[in-house]
Amino acid sequence: MRTRSSIIFLSLALLAVAATPALAIYTPNPAGRWEANHFFFAADLQYNGDKDLDSGGSIDDEVGFFVRPSYAFAPNATLYGRIGFQEADHTDTEFAIGAGLQAAWEIPAATDWAIGGSIDYLYWDLDHADYHEVQFAPAVSYNIPQLREVTPYAGFVADFLVDDLEEDDPIGLLLGSNFDLGERIRFDAQIRLISEDGFFLSAGYRF
Repeated sequence: MRTRSSIIFLSLALLAVAATPALAIYTPNPAGRWEANHFFFAADLQYNGDKDLDSGGSIDDEVGFFVRPSYAFAPNATLYGRIGFQEADHTDTEFAIGAGLQAAWEIPAATDWAIGGSIDYLYWDLDHADYHEVQFAPAVSYNIPQLREVTPYAGFVADFLVDDLEEDDPIGLLLGSNFDLGERIRFDAQIRLISEDGFFLSAGYRF
């Protein structure tokens, strides 16, 4: 009972922080742990309050809704796609699609810790410009021994717009956590600092 209460408290605390803007593509835990040979299906919500452009101006209030199927092809390694819609201030809701690869390595001498990273790509079908976004995110995660359902993580983000648009400040920091309910349901909450102003929320089911 105490463990469940702790999970609920930590989940609500992080979601409360994420619900307010905090200093893209939002990727799930770049140092996440996955059991091999399983499919996972998630629904993602991402919000980015302000993405400054190198040419001046910014993309404001960027909101995306995606479904994200993935497959763990090896222990702690997943390949995933995403498809959905994205909109921003002064921009109509438009189709968006992307893909990513994530892998993590548990430290043999300290298996509660893992080092990992992800590579992501997103295409957003805008009328006035070609929007291609590429992101690299190295991170470290810690599976709490007293609370195995919770895995906080932290890392850096290198996020780049290519072709018609270019980002002014591509380097930032991400903070988040996984919350596992049983063996099949996983929640993910994440905030961004420094380069972006936004959050990511996700819920998924493992088959």
